Amino acid sequence: MHTLIAPVRRPVRWFAFALVSSLVAASAHAQDDPPARVGRVAETAGEVRTINPEGAWDTLLRNQPLSTGDRVSTDKTGRATLEFGSTVVRVGPDTDLVVTQLDDQKIRLHFDHGQLAVRVRSDDIPGELFIETDEGAWVPHHQGEYRFDRVARGVLGAQAWSGDMLLEAPDSSLPVKAPQRAEVWRTGAQQATHYRTVPAVKDAFGDAVLAADQADDKLAAVNVAMKIPPEMTGAADLARFGAWSVSGALNVWTPAKLPAGWAPYQQGAWSWNSPWGWTWIDDEPWGFAPFHYGRWLSVKGHWAWTPGQWGAARPVYAPALVGWLGGPALTLDGAPAVGWVALAPDEPVFPGYAVSAKYWNALTDASVAPASRRPVAIPGRARVTPAGAATGANRAVPGALTVVGSLALLPHVPVSTMPGPRGAELRKPAFVAMVDKSVAMGPPAAPVGHTALSAGAATVSMAIAPAKAASAAAR
Repeated sequence: MHTLIAPVRRPVRWFAFALVSSLVAASAHAQDDPPARVGRVAETAGEVRTINPEGAWDTLLRNQPLSTGDRVSTDKTGRATLEFGSTVVRVGPDTDLVVTQLDDQKIRLHFDHGQLAVRVRSDDIPGELFIETDEGAWVPHHQGEYRFDRVARGVLGAQAWSGDMLLEAPDSSLPVKAPQRAEVWRTGAQQATHYRTVPAVKDAFGDAVLAADQADDKLAAVNVAMKIPPEMTGAADLARFGAWSVSGALNVWTPAKLPAGWAPYQQGAWSWNSPWGWTWIDDEPWGFAPFHYGRWLSVKGHWAWTPGQWGAARPVYAPALVGWLGGPALTLDGAPAVGWVALAPDEPVFPGYAVSAKYWNALTDASVAPASRRPVAIPGRARVTPAGAATGANRAVPGALTVVGSLALLPHVPVSTMPGPRGAELRKPAFVAMVDKSVAMGPPAAPVGHTALSAGAATVSMAIAPAKAASAAAR
């Protein structure tokens, strides 16, 4: 039976709020610190596309970060798994989803059509997560598993496998509690909201989603034991691809089955992503959290990653955690060159955009011990740049340093194909002497066709501390 909902009339509240939220988010990107929270493309299958900065359709890549304005679209063969901190969003075939707001206050996702499943794993997220539809915004109230379907235009299916959520429609509200499923639509000149309860749907999409959620649950205990912040995007599935251990004072994760000669920030490509600039996109299925949080170090001759000491604070996303080096002395075949190496514990990152003192401290303090922090005065917002010779403890690890021609550093080009020294060439005395004369620098300038970050912002220099041994024993 069709039942009209009209207990409370709210003519334009949700639509106006959604529009204002989007405008505020866009303004924040231009004027304030970048958000600490980010999304991630964890898995894709079949055809999954997005709209690139040039306005054209482009393939959505695994480990690509997601921020306000990003769109995820699948065809009849496509599937995608997205992560926003502890929240997991599974996108089915023939589905269109837009990230309308993603910042430290809200996660707003606009679901247009197709199949969508949302897993809320943390009690901190209800009140921050909104699934926007043409009928209104769905707000989960507790941890749970939720599903949305729109196959026929005009009718939305919303189901709670577990937990409960509330539809905030323009003219009314509707609670849906597990195991309920409702169908919702709007009709007439006033676009009145209607609904009906229907039997829960059981199909291949739902079975796959619930099985994947159960597999994630089995890994949750490991993350708790290793004190991994639940809102660290991409960290939840690391136990699937490696082993956690304690080394000295650090909890460290060691990836399994690495090829010989592997080093961080070499198997993948750079991308230019607003509002962060140069952003690392790694090839490995686990390659998100270890390249955007924490630090890398050598433990008994093997690469290991430590997430940092975040305590109760939410982790702050960084586009890449490398030390950049360059200067007149660093050249390849007589042309300017640029290099980078993974940061080790106690080494600060120098972002390519202006930051406030609060943001700088939040970005740095989790991975730099108090005794290693160097004072820096940031007036308002400013770009913090390194001053002095290029150091970096991981430069002592064989094969850790990457150097390429400055003109070869282009977005979406695999680093492995960029011209530059490899293997034994990195150990030649003449090359080592040249690198020793290089200077520390911030990220390179924006590539051709992209807007420079924080134009006109003040610059603050910070002296680089001498490198420490990048080993757990040194901690």
